[in-house]
Amino acid sequence: MIINLFVPGLGTSLLGDIELGLAYLLGEFLLVLYLATLGWQHLIGRISYSYLNLPLLATLAIAAFLCIYYFALRHNVKMVINKREGRANTGSYVINFFKRTAVKIKTFFAAYAFAYHQASDRDKGLLSISWFILGLPAIIHKQFIRGILLLSFQVLFILYMIARGARDFVGLFTLRVPGILSTQSIVFGVAVIILILFGLFLVFLNVNITLRNVVLISGKEELEKTKEELSSLINKRFYLSALFIPVIGALLFTIIPLVFMILIAFTNYSYRVVEGYQNVVPTWDTYLSWVGFDTFRRVFSVSKNLQDLVQTFSWTMIWAILSTLTCYFGGLFLAMLLNKKNIKGKIIYRSLFVISMALPQFVSLLVMRTMFEDFGPINTILQQWGWTETFISFWDDATISKILIVTINMWVGIPYYMLLMSGLLINVPKDYYEAATIEGASRGQIFSKITFPHLLYMTTPLLITSFVSNINNFNVIWFLTAGEPSSTYGGTAGGTDILITWLYKLTMKAPMDYNFGAAIGIIMFIISATLSLIIFRRSRAYRSEEEYR
Repeated sequence: MIINLFVPGLGTSLLGDIELGLAYLLGEFLLVLYLATLGWQHLIGRISYSYLNLPLLATLAIAAFLCIYYFALRHNVKMVINKREGRANTGSYVINFFKRTAVKIKTFFAAYAFAYHQASDRDKGLLSISWFILGLPAIIHKQFIRGILLLSFQVLFILYMIARGARDFVGLFTLRVPGILSTQSIVFGVAVIILILFGLFLVFLNVNITLRNVVLISGKEELEKTKEELSSLINKRFYLSALFIPVIGALLFTIIPLVFMILIAFTNYSYRVVEGYQNVVPTWDTYLSWVGFDTFRRVFSVSKNLQDLVQTFSWTMIWAILSTLTCYFGGLFLAMLLNKKNIKGKIIYRSLFVISMALPQFVSLLVMRTMFEDFGPINTILQQWGWTETFISFWDDATISKILIVTINMWVGIPYYMLLMSGLLINVPKDYYEAATIEGASRGQIFSKITFPHLLYMTTPLLITSFVSNINNFNVIWFLTAGEPSSTYGGTAGGTDILITWLYKLTMKAPMDYNFGAAIGIIMFIISATLSLIIFRRSRAYRSEEEYR
């Protein structure tokens, strides 16, 4: 504890929670390094940028350091108390994983060696063959379905590797296979690696099946034959049959494209020619090259790119928070209002909101955009009422545009939350309200102590999902403003662009900067995943999964 007091995180690591302790140490080191080199200059204003509030950044760094220090001390105290009271600490996830893996491997080979020595000569041969020929031991044991499937995969895999698999594997690293586009080399190379990993899994599965059969034979038990295999696939192991096509679809349309996008960030795939970077477009005789982290250095070292990233990221976070909270609390307010017994015509009100939700979103957004155009209905009404002599350029001012975006999104999003909250309010136990009323609780106390905690507990995962979805909410921004107005400093991001619309501009419009866009996509994924995990793990919905306390 004394060590942790002076070097927060070191004591945590010494007590066994190595990863969390190292995370504390790394965070503290980076923050101290920043504050000792540039942070103090940012804090007193010796260095300034027009697009970034550096004193605020330095203040946030100090606050982050204090938070890390506090959480490191608190976690260290908790670990010491657990150790004193005989409760086990979590320990190192990585070390525990390798320990469990080592135990499983040791147990497997011990069982393999024991079964091998106890088996007959034929079964010893089958155990040896199972490492090299998939499915053959199962076929000999008259388990034809799994045997034929395993053997067929091995034959097709060998033929594919001979025909082009080996070339595709090499092409992933060189990106220069004659007659094949570099982008295709990346896709096929990733597919080959997945096939190799799947093949290794099937090898161990084949050995395990053979081992289990040998053990059953040694114990003079009946083996599962073809008829039992088929019955098991239809009944007991139906999940394997049902999940086969979805897993293949996930690999083809999710995993491989995701890995492809990540790898593109480390190549020079771009239509843009940037000074100091040899970006190319792949053709049949022009190939891409791996450039390592050069694209990420370009994101953070070029002034315009950094300015684009800072302003777009800040607006993305503001937009995600405001759009989530306004729709959530707006829907809650309407649901509680319509839940009142003295409200007449509830069906009509709910129907009106359902109609607005049922209307295609892009139609509502395009109508709203037209209404606020220079010569649209809003400007026409304002001029007729004498409130303004000339039209107001709502969409030409970034601040006004952002206010309108959040407001219009409330019209689109509140009806969904209203319907959701209406259903959840019915499920809050009435006994709680009756007991609170008898005890003399006010309406505010009833809401803050009963209604809202229950709703928040049930909707926390939805809030996190909505927050992440709004970070990637392309439709609202694009249909209303298309990211405009343009930036005043000549950057590629517009005044209302969020990260996803900026990414769209980078990749789908000139100059089609694919590797730069892929780098932004990776940054978006890290932000979304990190925030989601942190928020969810600290929520009550995670800490008490099965019951509400």
